[in-house]
Amino acid sequence: MDMASPLNVDEDKLDKFLGENPVAVIDFWGTTCMPCKAMAPLIDQLADEYSGRCAFGKFKVDGKWKLVRRKYNVLSVPTLLVYKDARNVKRLTGYSPTSTPRMLRETIEKLV
Repeated sequence: MDMASPLNVDEDKLDKFLGENPVAVIDFWGTTCMPCKAMAPLIDQLADEYSGRCAFGKFKVDGKWKLVRRKYNVLSVPTLLVYKDARNVKRLTGYSPTSTPRMLRETIEKLV
């Protein structure tokens, strides 16, 4: 069986992605962000674990800060936005190897 992977999304693809996936997590990240790199394996793991129940998207903010701030109110990376039926229901900012996986799992479990 293929592993489910996070999909790369941007401002043009995000609405469609959220419309097609009742529960979704969007990982806003940047190429020079070390905590983003540290969190990447967790996102990959959860995308596989919750395959078919929760979709994961990765939104690269490089060169798009103005848009990302205005449209999604994302001020720093990493930021995870959790959506239910295309509505943002939870926001997790920063990365902690202990609390981020637990908080994200708890949030997803309530929604799926």
